Amino acid sequence: MRLAKLKLLGIVMASLTPFFSCVEEEPKIIPDVYVNLKIYLEYPQFTDLQVTGNAIIYPNEGYNDNGVIIFRLSPEEFLAFDATCPQHIEENTAIAIDSDEFATGKCPHCNTTYSFLNYGQASSGYPLKRYKTTYSGGYVYITN
Repeated sequence: MRLAKLKLLGIVMASLTPFFSCVEEEPKIIPDVYVNLKIYLEYPQFTDLQVTGNAIIYPNEGYNDNGVIIFRLSPEEFLAFDATCPQHIEENTAIAIDSDEFATGKCPHCNTTYSFLNYGQASSGYPLKRYKTTYSGGYVYITN
């Protein structure tokens, strides 16, 4: 009887292990840096963001001051990404907003394409680092 209880306990523990084991996180390629931006959409430099699907680069912010990409996903939702290409951060290369494609950016060094609509996913390799965004009263707040 005691052996049966131990077996049952072992089976229960083995079946619960996946639920309590450590989940492997996505590697952090771009190191954390302090980002705290407040932009007002009525200012001339941000007028492109008044249209859904448009993106701009806010310069001299993010990792190595490569900039922060701000993308308007919907009338009420914005996404923000570090403009540093995560495929080779040692090169200190920022991606550029691709004017030929809708809602994408491209690294001039490795030609990796990033989809802003797909939350910064890369055509191959690591996605762009995302920052938190809040939209309220005509202001977009970007923090980490």
